[in-house]
This record gives sequence, C-alpha cells and structure tokens, in this order.
Amino acid sequence: MKKCLLLYAIFYWNFAECQVNETFNDGNFTSSPTWGGDVSAFKINSSGKLQSMKSDSSGSKYLSTPNSMGSDCTWEFTVEMGFAPTSSNLTRIYMIADKADLNVASNAYFIQIGIDGSTDSYDLYRLKGSTLTLLIKGVEGRASASSLNTRVKINRSSTGKWELWSRNREETAFSKEGEKTDASPILSTSWFGVQCVFTKTRSDLFYFDDFMIKKLTAEDANPTVVVPVDSTSIPETGGGTVPVAAIAKNEILINELLFNPRGDGVDFLEIYNNSDRSINLGNLSVATIKKDTLSSIKRISTSGVTILSHCYLALSSDPDNIKAEYFTKDANAFLKVPALPAFSNDLGVVVLLSDSSIIDQFNYSEKLHSPLINNPDGVSLERLSFTTATNEPGNFISAAGAVGYATPGYKNSQYKGDDEVSDAVTLVSKTFSPDNDGVEDQLIIRYVLNKPGTLANITVYSSGGMQVKQISKNVTLGTEGDLIWDGADENASLMPTGIYILYIALTDMNGHTQKYRKACVLAHKF
Repeated sequence: MKKCLLLYAIFYWNFAECQVNETFNDGNFTSSPTWGGDVSAFKINSSGKLQSMKSDSSGSKYLSTPNSMGSDCTWEFTVEMGFAPTSSNLTRIYMIADKADLNVASNAYFIQIGIDGSTDSYDLYRLKGSTLTLLIKGVEGRASASSLNTRVKINRSSTGKWELWSRNREETAFSKEGEKTDASPILSTSWFGVQCVFTKTRSDLFYFDDFMIKKLTAEDANPTVVVPVDSTSIPETGGGTVPVAAIAKNEILINELLFNPRGDGVDFLEIYNNSDRSINLGNLSVATIKKDTLSSIKRISTSGVTILSHCYLALSSDPDNIKAEYFTKDANAFLKVPALPAFSNDLGVVVLLSDSSIIDQFNYSEKLHSPLINNPDGVSLERLSFTTATNEPGNFISAAGAVGYATPGYKNSQYKGDDEVSDAVTLVSKTFSPDNDGVEDQLIIRYVLNKPGTLANITVYSSGGMQVKQISKNVTLGTEGDLIWDGADENASLMPTGIYILYIALTDMNGHTQKYRKACVLAHKF
C-alpha cells in the first residue's frame, strides 16, 4: 500500500511539474500525449521529429494537445523550417488556446515565425475575440534565414509578465527577444498546439521536436544568454546579408505600382524576390523609358539591402505616408529610397536594372484599371501571376476595394497562384453571438475566387424576407479574404435572435454573376 502511494505521489508530482513532455521518441503522436486535428497531415520522420506531409495545394494544417497550464510556467520547443519564412509560409505555436481547433480559436497566445520577410523575428501575439495584438516584437532579422532551426523558450510569471527567448542554430546560449506584462490577459487555457500555413512547394518542410510545458523555475527565469547581434551581421544560415551579385532576369519582379496617389500621397513601387535565394539589392536601380531611352535612373540603396527568397519590399521616398494611407501587415517591409523616377499619372514605363541590364519592365497605363473603378486616384495596379510575363494582357489589375485599394509590402489582393481553386463562399461558423464575449462575436463570410476584380453585393434578410442589412454594395474583392456582419441592421441596432439569410451576388469583369444563399443563426445568451 505504501509503495502504491509512493508511486502515485511521484506520478502526481511529475504531472504537476511538467504538463507536456513530448520528444516523439515513441514514434507516434497519438498517445502520451494524444494530439488531434489534421493528424493525416503529419508524421514522425526517421529523425524522430514531427514533420508536416506533402499537400497537393496551398493551405494550413494544425495539431493540438490538451494543456491546462497557462501561468507561472515555461514553454519550450524546437522549430525547423526548410525555407525562408514569409507571409505565405509561416508557423504559429499556440501556448494557450481555448479551442482544440486552432483555426477557430478566439482566446489564445501564440508565437509566429514568418510574415516580415528580410526582417523576420520571433513574435508573441495575443488573440482575444477578433482582436489580434502584438505583445513582443522579437529582434529583427533573428528569424530571417534561407532555412531556420531554433529553440524557443517562453516564460509567463504569476504576475502576468511574458519573456521570450530564442537560440538559433550554431548558438550555444539563448538570446532574449523581449518581455511584456499583458494589461488584458487571458487567464485560462485548454489546448497547446502548432499550426502551419504553406504554399504547395513548402507544405512538407515544417519540423517540430522536444515540446515541454512545465512549472516556471528560477533557472528558467534566468537562462544563460547571449546579446543578439545586429541583424545585418548575421550569416545567411541565421538570417542576414549576402554578397552583392548580378541579378538575373525575372529574379526580382515588379509586383505592384501606385503611380497616381491621392492628394498629398506619394508613389510606391513594390518588388518581389521570385528566386529561391536571398538577393543583395546593392546594384538594383529603378528607371523609366522616354523616347526609347533609359531615363531618370535611381539607385535604390547605397548600402546594399538583402531581400529573402519569395518576399516583398515596397519602395518609396516616404514610407510613413504610405503606411498612414493604407493597411500594412508588416511595417518593416518598406525601404525608404532617396528618390523614385517621376511616374506619369496616365501611362508610362517602369524598369528594374541590375547594373545596366534590364531584369523586368512594366508598361503601365491608367487603362489597366478595372472598369469598375470610377476614380483611379490612390488605387494601385497589382500583379496577378509571377509565372506570367509582366506585360501579358490581364496580368495587372486594380487592387481590391476590400483591402483599401493597395497592399504595400505583402501578398497582392488579386494574386492568383498556380493552383486553381473553385469559386466559393463559405461561412466560418453558421452560428454567431454578438455579445462581445470574444467567442464568435461576428459572422465571417470567407471567399476564395479564381477571378480577380469580382464585384460583391451582399444583403442580409430575416427569415420572413425583410431586408436587414446590406453588408457590401459594389465592393471589388481580391482573390481571397473575409467580409463581416456584426449582427446589426442599417441603423446599427442589434437584431434579435433568429435565422437570417445572406443573399450573395458576385459579378466578374465579364459580367457573369454567381449567386449564393447562406443561412446563419444569430444567437443571444440568456
């Protein structure tokens, strides 16, 4: 009897001290602990690591496991990504989540690796309802790499203070990324997990190992550290600079152009690294062509800026002006240049030069804008495809109105990948309760479209046929995104509990209309 009690005491102490201890040495992730989610999309590889499996298309996948430890504790894990993280290829590790399905978690904390391009970092976010808040912005460049391998440690004290640490490949000690005491904390959790967002070619290049969640100790609170070096001096395997070399044709592409800004706005030119290597832009220039002669040649940088593979960079003489005018996903995906050539407001030519060689050229015109655009001022032209020639008819079109008519520094609203998708409109959840409790407070209408420049008209009706709200009227959409209904009518009054019908009409640029009817339930708590 005493022996049994002793064994129980040892087991209970270990469980209390370490909620999750997963090394995958048993060759599976279906027991001790049990992981759920997209289980068919992961495997344990020959190295004993959790690895994502090949997908036939772009998308996302996740795994989660129960965890009730969310305060006065430490999370630690190893992450590898066999590519340079980007906004299209990123990973999130959820320390705290209120739902097993991480795609619909509404109260969570997670580390995100990927979205910043050449200045990528390890960042801590809080998701509360529909509000996403960046709590800790890690050291810029620490997560910029042609391939990434790092050990991450996160501490959360009983007083709510977060600390974030990382130890990159070849480093022997942790570097402190930052700390923050959360003024609006989430105090409970049920799940821990990983989420991978990927393009088809990167879908099987995510690796995870040695997860540990345990009670915070004095040793964890004061790990051996090194002082992070400046991101520009980190080697490419850890993120940073590469030698200046000639840029081949189509390695750097013109991706977006704003040539007719509103009022006191300024022009911007967005470029994209279409290659599989990091490229130093020290010999890159922008020019125009007048009377068949290169004119107004402007070198973009005298110090040499590196752009990672498959990343975006918006060039402007006044990035702050652009950031104030348009939504920006990454404030660091901008380069302030001494000057750009003067772009005509009706038509002209933009040329990218590597030394004296033309590597891309865009013959732009106001006539390339969507015929649905009444006033092109402040509307950028976006590239649809990287595999189609720059000046192929139809490869540039107006940025979608749903994103504010420009997407500086991140994926174009009208971007169309090589993988075809079926035109589709779905509701993320068919039931929502707009009571501001952070759980399904809004109805999210998600669209994924083959054709850019689609015009959306969405109207909400009661079950009795009365028009309640027009969510969108002649709004141009990108190829994918979300539209929201907050449950209110045209007078901003919250509608009663009941079934509502969404009438959705999507009209493409050729005048073809697709119609959808979607039913939803608006619920209230009693």
